[in-house]
This record gives sequence, structure tokens and C-alpha cells, in this order.
Amino acid sequence: MIYYYIKFDKGYFWHITDFHYDPLYTSQGDTRRHCRRADERGSSGHHRALGRFGDYSCDSSLELIESAARYMRTRHSENVEFVLWTGDIIAARYTGNEDDKIQAIRNMTELLSRTFSSHFVFPVLGHLDPAPSESLTNMWMHWLPLEALQTFKYGGYYTIEQKQSKLRIVALNTNLFSVRDSNSPQAKKQWEWLDSVLEKSITNKEMVYIVGHAAPGSDSRHPYDMSADANAKYLRMVRRHAKIIAGQFFGHLHADTFRVIYDNDRPVSWTFMAPSVSPHRDPADSSNPGLRLYKFDTNTGKVLDYTQYFLDLAAANRNLAEWTAEYNLTQYYGLHEVSAMSLHNLADKLQIGTPHETNIFHKYLRAYRVRHESSESCDGACAHQHFCAITCLEHVAYRQCVEAAASALAAAGDSAPLTLPLFNTLAFLIACVIVVM
Repeated sequence: MIYYYIKFDKGYFWHITDFHYDPLYTSQGDTRRHCRRADERGSSGHHRALGRFGDYSCDSSLELIESAARYMRTRHSENVEFVLWTGDIIAARYTGNEDDKIQAIRNMTELLSRTFSSHFVFPVLGHLDPAPSESLTNMWMHWLPLEALQTFKYGGYYTIEQKQSKLRIVALNTNLFSVRDSNSPQAKKQWEWLDSVLEKSITNKEMVYIVGHAAPGSDSRHPYDMSADANAKYLRMVRRHAKIIAGQFFGHLHADTFRVIYDNDRPVSWTFMAPSVSPHRDPADSSNPGLRLYKFDTNTGKVLDYTQYFLDLAAANRNLAEWTAEYNLTQYYGLHEVSAMSLHNLADKLQIGTPHETNIFHKYLRAYRVRHESSESCDGACAHQHFCAITCLEHVAYRQCVEAAASALAAAGDSAPLTLPLFNTLAFLIACVIVVM
């Protein structure tokens, strides 16, 4: 008798993002000066004690990032295949000159090189990072092959072929999708290059991971990271090549969330946004630092699961930095697999209309904030904005989805509780499909 079986080989890769490393952070700093020392013109001291690992009001200290690196080195090190590093390496308010910024990135690069001495790290540029340059190209040449270095130096994008697994990593410069840069020669070249790479992957029967800093779509805090044209063009390209796109991985939001891409009313692809290492998000909110470890099938590239790790920053500052597992994706949300359809079904459960759906949404919101207790409440309108951001990635569709929720709230009264069913699935499909057809 002959037995046939499918070989299953699992591997792991890290996704780390938004270090926002601030070389000027000090525990003697002032939160009103971004946790830096006050100069002679500034305030004489901080209004509360700061921790060595950071503060929710500020970007990352060196000790915070070093603690993250130490922890990653201890987890599945023998089975980690590579690391995705998705930008915003330096702090938003770092005032150093270009040489200072390059040196800060070099410090982070050397830290990751020591941490992952036998692994490749695949970096992409965030909107806070310097433009592609000779300095960055030379800095990352030990991770990237010659062909990748050539396109990176020109436009900040590149592709990596994982020959042993027929998996291709496509690293985008999403800065070129912004309103400011979307008509630049580099942006036009990146579009041509991306289409060519995806078409070649179809021919070569490769699966693709798309990696970038800012994801397509909108949300209440980052309404338009991509220009409307670039956003629509990217979504069309994903729909056209959805069968070979095994995953899309982004950062930028400093939050734990996801997106579902539809072709008409059919879910065809997904994106995951990992939370930041930096605890600072914006003046209204913050989150605990996060790291993400994916499990995937090394034969097919299929993402099987991920484990989200976090650091309770307040507890760390009282004692030691103890990174711990926050949750496992499939167990936390009760998913049978990671797919566009399973994430569509999860998104549908975030429309809070029953006690079960309300519970699912609260779990989502807890993960979204990386277990940081926020002073902000999230009412029915807020919950529906999350749903719209996850499921309506076209700019017009997102606005229509949010406006429909506002109309429903107005009709129900302005004190709608979390349990109010705001928007049914059929209405969502109509609103989103009209835009993309």
C-alpha cells in the first residue's frame, strides 16, 4: 500500500515596526519637551517621573528597543526565517540633522544585526525616515542582494526571492504613494516595477508577500496616507493579482488591526497592521509596545497564525522589562484559518448588535490598544468607524460607510449605546461595491 501525504514545514518570521527611536530620550526629561532635557529657555523640570523604558507620551528610549531585541533573540530563534522591519525608525520629533538621523538608523541597524546575526532583515522606509541614499544603501547591503540594492537606491523599493520556498517578498516605498510624491518619476517607476514583479511571479508560480509602511485605506486618525489615485490603483493591482498574494504587512498606525480587500462583494485579500514598538501614538491615545511573530508554511508562504507580544510599559518601569505573549490570533478570535474569508467573517462580528458581537469588539479594541487602558471611550459611532476602516478601503467607500453610520445614529438618537446595530452587512456590501465596480 502506498501512502501519500502533503509535507508541511512551518517557519517563523518577525514583523517589527515604528521604533520611533529618540536618541535624546532621558528619564530626566520633560514630557512637555518629548521626554528630553529642558534647555535654558525651557521649563526647569518634568512634571512627573519618567521611566527608563519610556513613557506613553513620548517615543522610544534606547533601553526599550534593546529590551525588545533581547526578547526576540530568545523566541524560536532556530526556526526564524527572516525579519520584516517596516519603517519609521527614528522619532517623529527628532530634530537632528541628516547625518544625525543616518547615525540613529545605523545604531538600530547594528542592534538588529547583532540580534539576528544569522538572519536576513528586510527594511522598508517610513514617512519619518530619510529618502533613499548611498548611506542607507551601504548600511543595508549585508541584508540585500545587488539587484535589490539598485532599485532601493533609486526609489526605496526592492524584491527578494526566497528560492527554497517559491516565496517572493516585495518591499514597497509607500512614501511614493503620498499626495506629495505620487507623481514623481520614482513613483511612476515603482508602479511599473510592481506590476512587472507580480506578473513575473504569476509566470514563475511564486507566492508573494507585500511589505510596506503605510497600508491602503483610511481610518479616523489617518484619513488619507495614500493619494486617492494611488490608493485606488494599489487596490486594483491587488485584486488583479490576489491569487498569488499570500499576505500584506504594514505598520504606521501604532495599532493592532487588519484590512480586508474585496473584489466586488468577494473577499480576496487581506492586510495586517502590526502595532508599534513606540508607546506613543498621538496626543489623544497611546499603546503598549508590541512585537509580532508569524508562523507560516515555508512550502507555500501561507500564513498560519501569529503571536502578538507586548510589554506592559508601566509595569516595566516599576521593575524589569518582561515581554509576554498577549494573544494568539486564531485562538483569540476563534479562527479556523488565516484567509480573506475568515477575516471578513471576523470583521462582520465587529458590527456590534448582539452581546456576542459586543464582546468580540471589546476583544478587538483591547488588542488594538495593545492592552493599554485608554481614557477614551468607544461608542457605537467609534465602533462602526473601525468596521468601515477594516472593510471599505476605497476613500469614497470609507466616507460613505462612516456617513451611513452617522445617519443611523441620528435616526436612533445621539446616545446610541454599543449594542445598537448600526449597519447591516447587505448595506455595507452595497456601499463598498458601488465604488469599486
